Amino acid sequence: MNKAKKIARQVNKLAKLDVFKNTRKREHIEARSLLSMVLYKYEKMNLHEIKNFYISNGKSSDHTTVLHSIKNWDMYTHYNSTLMEWLTAITTDLDKANNEATRELIKLKVNYISNEDVDEIATIIDLMAKKELSEV
Repeated sequence: MNKAKKIARQVNKLAKLDVFKNTRKREHIEARSLLSMVLYKYEKMNLHEIKNFYISNGKSSDHTTVLHSIKNWDMYTHYNSTLMEWLTAITTDLDKANNEATRELIKLKVNYISNEDVDEIATIIDLMAKKELSEV
């Protein structure tokens, strides 16, 4: 939970608000979605653990609210590009601990690039994979 608290502090600092405040204001909902995304995708916390984390910090929650927050992440980033910048800032820090954060960030960002860039990236990844497999 210490790592989750650290991430929550980062989200609070970036968003300039308290994600644990019991409010339905858009900026709080989006910041909580960012926090839930990071805890779920990068820290591998399950929905109940995230719910309990919110509750232990004074925010009413249940696992379906957390799931809704995670499922709506793409929509929130579509209308607020700052969220992706914040995700990059947080996951860059997480990357120091493990490589999984970078992999998850790449998966998310692929949805926001052009088809031509996807083709180019696919070619590069294919070459890298072939190189790794030939070295085995």
